Amino acid sequence: HHGCSRNEFYEFKASAEKASDLGCMMEHMGCKGTQAHADCNVRPWNGAGSCTSGGYPCISCTEPGFEEPGHPFFETPKVGGIPIGLPTDMPKAWFVALAALSKSATPKRVRTNATSDHPVVTPVIRKTGLK
Repeated sequence: HHGCSRNEFYEFKASAEKASDLGCMMEHMGCKGTQAHADCNVRPWNGAGSCTSGGYPCISCTEPGFEEPGHPFFETPKVGGIPIGLPTDMPKAWFVALAALSKSATPKRVRTNATSDHPVVTPVIRKTGLK
């Protein structure tokens, strides 16, 4: 997950809904980057890239048994609308609470761009007067 080009969308829980969307692929697209114990985004495969840099969800191919996950690779299994496989870096209750909080604080630019195939709302560059 570290080094993922979609990290800003993950932080605000702004999710992609289909393959061409720019948002985070964890909630709906089956991405396991937050659970994987690999450094694919930091040390790219063959020096070229990783699943997420190619626009595909991470399938956690470094984990034992990845080839038979029990569900389609590009689908996130859920119970009560909450993904079963949550990030490994925090307790599940914290993640659910923080997800609700971060979704409510998502900037319009991130929310809009998450479900688009290209940046619709670009960042605003403010002039500070500093040189």
